[in-house]
Amino acid sequence: MAALIFTFFSLSFLSICSLAEVKNYGFTVDLIHRDSLLSPLHNFSASYFDSINTALHRSKSRAFAFRALASGTHSTELIYSHGDFLMKLSIGTPPFEIIGLADTGSVLSWTQCAPCDNCYPQKQPLFAPKKSSTYKEVAGNSKLCKSLGGLSSILGDNKCKYALNYLDGSYSHGTIFSDTITLNPTSGTPISQKNFVFGCGYENLGNFNNEASGVIGLGGGPGSLITQMNSLINGKFSYCLVSNAYSNSKSSKMHFGSKAVVSGAGVVSTGLHIFKNLLYAVRFKGISVGNKRLAMYNSSKVLGFFNERIIIDSGTILTLLPKKYYQPLEAAMKKEMKLEVAGAHGVLRLCYKTGNGIKIEAPKVTVHFVGADLNLNNVNTFFRVADGVYCLGFVPHEGGPAILGNLAQVNFLVGYDLRKKKVFFKPTDCSKQ
Repeated sequence: MAALIFTFFSLSFLSICSLAEVKNYGFTVDLIHRDSLLSPLHNFSASYFDSINTALHRSKSRAFAFRALASGTHSTELIYSHGDFLMKLSIGTPPFEIIGLADTGSVLSWTQCAPCDNCYPQKQPLFAPKKSSTYKEVAGNSKLCKSLGGLSSILGDNKCKYALNYLDGSYSHGTIFSDTITLNPTSGTPISQKNFVFGCGYENLGNFNNEASGVIGLGGGPGSLITQMNSLINGKFSYCLVSNAYSNSKSSKMHFGSKAVVSGAGVVSTGLHIFKNLLYAVRFKGISVGNKRLAMYNSSKVLGFFNERIIIDSGTILTLLPKKYYQPLEAAMKKEMKLEVAGAHGVLRLCYKTGNGIKIEAPKVTVHFVGADLNLNNVNTFFRVADGVYCLGFVPHEGGPAILGNLAQVNFLVGYDLRKKKVFFKPTDCSKQ
């Protein structure tokens, strides 16, 4: 990914709160699983199992991107088209709604803009900059353009250009602009922010879905939604992912500011580490099955930053582990499970037959971080891939970093405090958020 280095520039906020109240303000928005009944991307002709297989394919492709970034062999963006959650927000004055893929592995938000002669087909109308009274182009010779990794246009029009190239060959090229964005909370008055920096894509081709307008970057980098809203949300955000997202009529939630604080009984926390302003990670100490802590092999220095760290990713369904962690886990599961083995299912290595209509019962799995133990439930470790067949949602990831996927995060309130550099986990019924 092109490095994006951010310098401070003034941000103004409009809300029901006074400036004195902003520090303690919080709000919640819907986080929509792309395959859920609430999603514009939902394919009503696809079965539950079709959706599962598509999600597994996304996980495999996204894992490849993580491996390339971790190895230092590639510097492009992560694969946009392979995330799992959508967010809505509006750009401009008057507000124009877009639907973007929410991605904690992206640092710059962008949307397709009109007029666009070289864009992927989009069902929604394109954002038209000329119709927004608050639209401002970022000058190509400005410090802001340089700080965001942009380049001055070679056409001599002094526009700030960006080029995001994805590992699957997709790309978004265009100009960087600022405008007012508006978020509609699940309750209360809309939240508007002036001078939000966005990418206006005029060349966007590849594996993009025609129901989505672009990307909403939630990474730790300078141009992300999280960083640009920092003075409003005080560096805090959290999310709570519902179970059975494919058939659930309730959306997951994303909280900001004071609403994002994770506290109370059952909370565990660990230190937050951010890789290249992109990926959120924590120190990884191992895994237990039942009450038995699994033996792990000696550490390897091959992965550099990712040695003994695990990425917390909302865009990957599976939890991917280097072989030194995965092999003891699979062996322990085989020893504990008394069900008939069903064999592998695509990338999934360990599957069992339960019989139709019978849910799987599995030993407790605990993921150990530095200073925190994450006690997983059955819904976090196994999922149904066919009638009467459940597979372990952990797979080996040879040559790549460990990744804690969204299945393992279901029914946890996962909170991030970027100022204190901490991650919090609290067991929660996310359907009641």
